[in-house]
Order: sequence, then C-alpha cells, then structure tokens
Amino acid sequence: MADQTLSEKLAAHHAALRLEQIPEAVLDSVKLHVLDSLGCLVAGSCLEPGKLAYNFAVATSGSAGSHATATLFGTGARVSYLDAVQALSVAAHCGEMDDIHGGAGTCIGGMIVPAMIAAAEKFGGTGRRFLEAVVVGYETTARVGLAINAPSLFARGWWPSSICGAFGVAAAGAKYLDWPVDKTVNALGIASLHAGGMITGGNEGATARHLIFGRAAQNGIVSLLAAEHGLTGPKRAFEDPRGFCLTLCSEPKWEYLEDTARYHLLDVAFKPYPCARQLHAGVEALLTLMRQYNVTPNMIEEVELSVPTANATMVSRPLTPISRAATLGSGQYVMAVTALRGKMDLQSFEGQFLNDLEVHALMSKVKVTGEKELDRYFPQYWAGRATLKLAHGQACTHEVIIPKGERLNPMTAEEVKQKFLSLALPVLGAAKARTIIEEVQSLSERDSLEALLSALRLAS
Repeated sequence: MADQTLSEKLAAHHAALRLEQIPEAVLDSVKLHVLDSLGCLVAGSCLEPGKLAYNFAVATSGSAGSHATATLFGTGARVSYLDAVQALSVAAHCGEMDDIHGGAGTCIGGMIVPAMIAAAEKFGGTGRRFLEAVVVGYETTARVGLAINAPSLFARGWWPSSICGAFGVAAAGAKYLDWPVDKTVNALGIASLHAGGMITGGNEGATARHLIFGRAAQNGIVSLLAAEHGLTGPKRAFEDPRGFCLTLCSEPKWEYLEDTARYHLLDVAFKPYPCARQLHAGVEALLTLMRQYNVTPNMIEEVELSVPTANATMVSRPLTPISRAATLGSGQYVMAVTALRGKMDLQSFEGQFLNDLEVHALMSKVKVTGEKELDRYFPQYWAGRATLKLAHGQACTHEVIIPKGERLNPMTAEEVKQKFLSLALPVLGAAKARTIIEEVQSLSERDSLEALLSALRLAS
C-alpha cells in the first residue's frame, strides 16, 4: 500500500520472510553469530557483572515458584522469563566480546540471541523458526541504528545499543511467534516508547551500566507481552515528528527503513579481543608492530594510539579506576597490558594484571589522541593507528583502517569456533561445548532446540 507506515513495511517484509529465501552466505553468517553470542553469554556468566546480574535476577524473581520457567544459562538456576532475558543479555555483553555493527553503532547479538534462546525455552519451536527470528532481529537493529546515524549519539551521552535494541528483540520475538503484520507493528510501536539508555559510567567502571543493555533486550520482550495483552503503541513510531527517528536525528536516513532487499547482517563484526571496539584497531596495530620489530616492553618509551575524534574522548582514560569494568574501554590500560603480554584476552583483565606495576608504568607512557585523518572512515570502520617510540630514538607506526572481524577483514569460521571454545570450555566442559557447535550448525534441520538448551544448562 502506498500509505504504509515504515513499521508496516518492515513488519510485512519480516512476516513474509522464510528460511529458504535467505541467502546461503547470510545463513552461514547468522549461525556463526549465534555460536559467538552463546560463547560470550556463557563466559560472561562467570564475570563479575554477569554474576551480579544473575544474582539480581534470582533476587527479583523471589519465590517465583511455577513462574521460574527460564534458565540462567551457564548455570542451572531458574528465574522468571523477563528476569532471565535481562540477565542473559548482561552476561552476553559484559565481557565486551559480543558482535557489533560499526555503522549502526550497536552491539546486536548480545541482545537478540539471549532473548531468542529464552523464547525457545519458553515457547518451544524449531531451529528454522529460531534462525528466521534471529535474522529479523539483527536486520531490524542494524536498520534502526543506520537510519538515525546512531554512532553520533555517543557524543551526546546516549548508548546506541540500548536505544535501538528493543526494536530488534521485539521484531525477532514477533517473528519467532509467527505474528501477523498488525501485531508486529504494535510491538514495534510499544518498543519505540521504551527506547533509551545512557552510556555514562564507563569511565568509573559502573557495573550497572551493563544492566541497561540487558534492560533494552527485556524491553523488547515487554513490548511483545504488552501487545499480546491488548496494549497499543504508535503505528508511526519511526516517522512521526515526535517519533523515534526525528527525536534522535535531524536528518534520518529513511532508506534504511524502506529498502528491505539488502541484508546488513553480513556487516556485523565479530570481536577478536575482549575490549571496547573503539580500541580493536589500535590493539591489532600494536601487536603487528611488536611482531614486526621484535619489540619488548622495556624498549618502549611511548605509545601513541590515534583513533577517530569521535572515539578519542571515550577511550582516553589516563586516570581510570583499576577494575575490569573501567579498563575495558581504557586506551591507556588496554594498550599497556597488550604491550606487556603480547596479546589481548580475557585474562588481561584479571587482578593479576589489573594490579601489575609494570602495566601501571606502561599506562603512563600511553597517549590517546583524536585523529581527523581517521574520521573519514568513521563510523563504517573504527580505524586506529599505533605509534611506538622506542629506546635509542627509533620510532615505528602501523595503521589499521578495517579492524579484524569486519566483513573485509574477517575472522574465519574456524577462528569464530575457536573463540567460542575458548569461552565455553572452562564453563561447560568439552562435551557440552562440542554439542553446542553441532546443534548450532544443524539448526536448519532441528525440530526442537532442546538439545542445544540442555547443553547450555548446568546442574543446579
């Protein structure tokens, strides 16, 4: 219809989408993103914010009794459905290992996959339905973020993931439940009323900021349940003068919400390093220099990390508190611990290194600057340059425009699987981890997700 609203156009496209219509490359990719997100979730359940979120879910569910129908995966604990969605999403994101669409400025899998895994446990359903729903969730979140130039919101204190995530979860849930267009439109409208979330607190290491990420996923499910119980939302949620897009962006790019032919999932990047994506190019550049010039920490006089100007104020944290939550986004800490260890992994944020005097000494040698020359690549690519000044006056520099994990600098399928195993094995053990890989790869043929769900659970 010529007078269709943007929500109606999206909902109609998603309602008609079937697995066999999805290109093979997209299906292969979405399975890897599901696997990656599950690994992040399981590992995150053992990190401090994840454990706190799980404990919070147990406390707020209280004596849920028959309502304790949802598993906190990576454990055997059971809580209410809504509490589980929030806690699982916190766990999936809190290690800063979850995937991200740079152009949309949104971490997507950490919301969509936990919410849909919880939906699968609650409602049953096939692997086909699960994959269709996850694709819809990724596409919706990316389109919404691209339409409002979401990366520009960082500078204004808003968190794009928490702004856009409820739409993706609501759309994915509607697809999973096989809702018609009108119900899906209503859910999207209700989701628009829940959009929000500030990014403040990262510099201080505030662990509750991860809760905002989980709340966005929960709000997507709340929108579904509200729609199911008769509550209504705006049908012109995106284009209304006081609606989502024009409130957050003076010149929305409407084409991202109108053109449903292109798949944006292929542009969602995997994260090889457990730190803020703004730092990945710098880490990659630093590691390249250290290998190329056989650099040891005691040779380093200064490290200069150059990033796009929009990212510089976010990651320049010379006086950051020494905690995991604060240092994940600290250019000074991340570059220093990478230089000391010659690698960047989850262990880099354990107390052993957080309290290491050599790391602290190297932090004082790290300078983070905004580089206008790198702005031309942003936000599609979050580029970075590392420059080392070494003893005896030697200097070297390396620039990474497209950081590892992007479509044009990809992690291979085997690298994603190895990342999953590194995250899941310590929590679930080898048998369960291997089962999850097999089940995710075979989702298209699965009439039930119970084998996958069972592998994600531990005995209570």
